[in-house]
Amino acid sequence: MEDEIFIAKYVVDRFEIEDLVKFADQKLTEGVYSEYFLSILDEEPQIWAPVAGYFEFAIKELGYKIPTFDEAIWILLKFHITLISKGEVSPSKQFREMLDDIDRFDLHKGVKEYVGDNIGISRMYGWFHEDYCSIDETDSGIFEESIIWLHEYGSKH
Repeated sequence: MEDEIFIAKYVVDRFEIEDLVKFADQKLTEGVYSEYFLSILDEEPQIWAPVAGYFEFAIKELGYKIPTFDEAIWILLKFHITLISKGEVSPSKQFREMLDDIDRFDLHKGVKEYVGDNIGISRMYGWFHEDYCSIDETDSGIFEESIIWLHEYGSKH
């Protein structure tokens, strides 16, 4: 997983403390040195607040910006929808994973007409929840809408 995606998932609370420990260990194994990564591994007992603090310091030390919650949502949307649009994954499974990743985002806030239109996913959301289509029709609809989404929203965020 790319660092930017990992950081976005961290911001939207998709991880447990073990995930941060594994990330630190992986980075050290790859030769990316940081006292903060060592502190994560050395922290006993492993409690969220200090480990998360070390993680954030390490990320900043590596030159990454920690996005806001809304920025993290857009990073994750673009990541998942790009994967769908490439046609290399199951659109419905990837869309489900995306919905899991953005679970803390309010899909109803600021809605003009349909659930998810506040972030441009209402048509994909509709296909995902369509009861009268085969999985192939659902996947095709989500795939087609992913391409439209990238053209409409991909460069804006």
